[in-house]
Amino acid sequence: MAWWTRVTVRGGSMAPTLRDGQRLVARRRPRGPRRGEVVVFRAPDPLLPHRIKRVAAVAGDPVPDWLTPTMPGVHRAPAGFVVVAGDNPRSQDSRQLGLVRCRDVVGAVPGV
Repeated sequence: MAWWTRVTVRGGSMAPTLRDGQRLVARRRPRGPRRGEVVVFRAPDPLLPHRIKRVAAVAGDPVPDWLTPTMPGVHRAPAGFVVVAGDNPRSQDSRQLGLVRCRDVVGAVPGV
């Protein structure tokens, strides 16, 4: 298993923090993602198989208020899942994608 993977930012979902076309490295970790980290995860979209978002909640954390209208009845992030958000408020994130499985997280982008 490679410890680092290269990714290219596609789109403006993480603006102003990250720019479209910016190249990054993500570090694979044996532990799960942490709240506040920018992570790369696999998405079920053949045109955009990897997404880059910030972790808004990890297992056991309260679901953010901005997510509750799209996930009624979910009050805490369940074990094995994270809530993700783009830094750009018009981003496609957990409001549209739902919870992201921790096993789909490829790695974290250091220093962001």
